[in-house]
Amino acid sequence: MSAKGRFKALERPRVPNSDAVLHSVLDHLNVGLVVLDADGRIALFNRLAGEMLHEDPAERIGSTILSCHPRESEGNVEKLMGDLRTGALDHYEGWVNYRGRMLYEYIFPIRGPQGEYLGMIEELHDAADDVELMRRLGERKDVHVSGVGARAPRPAEFGERNRATHR
Repeated sequence: MSAKGRFKALERPRVPNSDAVLHSVLDHLNVGLVVLDADGRIALFNRLAGEMLHEDPAERIGSTILSCHPRESEGNVEKLMGDLRTGALDHYEGWVNYRGRMLYEYIFPIRGPQGEYLGMIEELHDAADDVELMRRLGERKDVHVSGVGARAPRPAEFGERNRATHR
C-alpha cells in the first residue's frame, strides 16, 4: 500500500458543525476550562470559567495568561508554566480564593504524540461546598489566596499591549 493510501485510512470524515458542537459541549460542562497555547496565550475560555473568574470569555481569548494575574504573581506563574513545559511538574493543583469564591484548580500540560509541549489546560472547580464541609469537620487548612482585590485580573487590553513582551 502506498504512503498516500495509508494516510487516507487515518483521515477522519469532517462532521458538519463540529466546531459549533464542540463549543456548545465546552460551555455546558460543569467545570471551568481555560486552555493555553504553547506561547501562553488563551486559546479557549469556556462559559463557566468566565462566570467563576468574573470575565467575558470572548475578551480573554488571545490574551496572555499573565494578563489574568497581578504583577506580583508573574514570577510564580512563569515558573509554574516553565515546570509544566519541561516536565519538572506533571501537573499542579491547589486552592484559590478568587474574589471571595473558593475554587480548586488542576493544571496539566498538553503534549503531542512525540511528547512535545503544545500548551496547558486549567480545570476550575467550584469548591465552596468542599471548604464548608472541611470547616465543619475541622479539617480546613489555610488556602492559597489569589486574585483578591482590584489588582487582578488586569484588563484584557493589558494582554494586547504586552503580548510581544510575554512570549
